[in-house]
Amino acid sequence: MKNTRGQQITERGIAQRSGLEIFNRITTFNGQFVNWGDAFSYANQLGSDPDYTVNNSAADPHVDALVNQEQTVSGQWMRYHTAAGSNYASTTAPTSGSGYYNFNGQFNSPNSSYGGMYQMMSLIEGVKYEIELTTPINTGTGVLYINVYTPATNQVTGNFTYKLYSSSNIGYPVIRTRIGNVKSTFTAFSSKDIIVIYFTTLETSAQTVTITSVSVKEKEEYLVPIYAEDIFGNSHKVLRIAADQTISDV
Repeated sequence: MKNTRGQQITERGIAQRSGLEIFNRITTFNGQFVNWGDAFSYANQLGSDPDYTVNNSAADPHVDALVNQEQTVSGQWMRYHTAAGSNYASTTAPTSGSGYYNFNGQFNSPNSSYGGMYQMMSLIEGVKYEIELTTPINTGTGVLYINVYTPATNQVTGNFTYKLYSSSNIGYPVIRTRIGNVKSTFTAFSSKDIIVIYFTTLETSAQTVTITSVSVKEKEEYLVPIYAEDIFGNSHKVLRIAADQTISDV
């Protein structure tokens, strides 16, 4: 009679100690943490959303908008744009319609224009998220940025501000030989981080580019047992032998 006390796996393939199963790690991104990310669903509403004119003396046009047109409710789009002055060129804030979010820009040497939209998200601090933005074919020229900011305190002045900690972008024009999609991941600094999407260009003529959707999804990971099929067509878990034990049945 065989002594099975030292065996890790029985003759029937059943593990006799924990830790022998082999798992495959599955990573998915689920949920929706940007409200009205689909431009078609938002119809013409963006053109009526709050629009802030950036202070021409502001060192950072995006932070200036976030601080001075502060968002207190998550899930709502707000907009901003620069006006002509000594530091910025003039443009108009983004609009929506016909299934697109429309961004405008124009360069007036030596100044660039900035026009964007932003939204406070309801996130979980320390959790990883994925941003995905989709754009159709566009003939406009410039760069669209997708940034994430978190509430912070200015270390010099002590004033309330926002700190940039994630940035990705897509360049235009977008033609049929390019992929009109950009993805990036970030780990939430707070439950009230803000996504900012803005456009700028170095073209002296007026430029317009469009996107169709933007989404933010939570990263989720699962461990799934690995199965194999024997010569009889039966499925069974794939197990391993731990190095600290033998399979001797003596």
